[in-house]
Amino acid sequence: MFWILCLSCVVVYGCVLPFNNIASGILLERNYFTDPPSSCHLQYEDMCSMGDLAPKDRNKAIDSNGETCVLTKSMRPVLPSSLSIYASSVNSTISADWMNDSYVFDHLTENDLDCGDAFWRKSCTADFCIAQKLATEKSGRVMSIPYLFSAFLSPLFGHVVDKIGRRAILAVVSCVLLVSVHLSLAWMHSSPVIPLVGQGLAYVGYAAVIWPSVPLTVRKESVGTAFGAMTAIQNVGLALFPLVIACVYKGSSDRYIPNVEYFFVICALVGVVIGILLNVLDKKREGILNKIDV
Repeated sequence: MFWILCLSCVVVYGCVLPFNNIASGILLERNYFTDPPSSCHLQYEDMCSMGDLAPKDRNKAIDSNGETCVLTKSMRPVLPSSLSIYASSVNSTISADWMNDSYVFDHLTENDLDCGDAFWRKSCTADFCIAQKLATEKSGRVMSIPYLFSAFLSPLFGHVVDKIGRRAILAVVSCVLLVSVHLSLAWMHSSPVIPLVGQGLAYVGYAAVIWPSVPLTVRKESVGTAFGAMTAIQNVGLALFPLVIACVYKGSSDRYIPNVEYFFVICALVGVVIGILLNVLDKKREGILNKIDV
């Protein structure tokens, strides 16, 4: 059963820890920095939206009928469709902090912007950079939820598992919860708070049962080796999963939703299957993982 535990550890932590690493990007795309309506564009499409180089009469976003676009706080500002600006043609006091000598884009996209560059931050798309900063701060606060649950509830969950056992069963329950969490993030556009609470609970619950199960599946004199082997195998998975996620992200036109979330769903579903197998094997071994008096 030890190797089944290792496999479970790889796939379950694979949809928890890598998710935590990219959660900010997912939340920005899904909730806090969403795309504006496709019909919206700047009044002067080839000019800056806000900053030193923006039109003096304000380059507002309008729709196909020429009416002002109504953008919610969660939407990113509309960007110019193209730019052709050279530092040499601008007052040197404005261009002094620019990182490049020219900014020429036939089809400007969000990925072309770098708000660390004063050109974007101060001179051309100040509204975008300000909104991005505020949205990133908000997503950072929300994505701390799973870690807070882990910090405060891990001792309690561990105590509960000591009292009730049911380790293999709880491993399956945690994976089922992860499936629902990532499906909701992929399909729904409501607040991410509830899914992240679920992520935190699943993370705490799984950790409380998987590691205490290791000494129950190996000989007493091999416990240290077993923990080392499981940690090594887990880290191999954690090294490979970000590479897979990056490929999925690139193959989805630099979008997280929904395909990256589907990857996490698949990992969680594999965790469910492995958990069921673990319960079957545990039953054949007199329920060593699920019983209390071990």
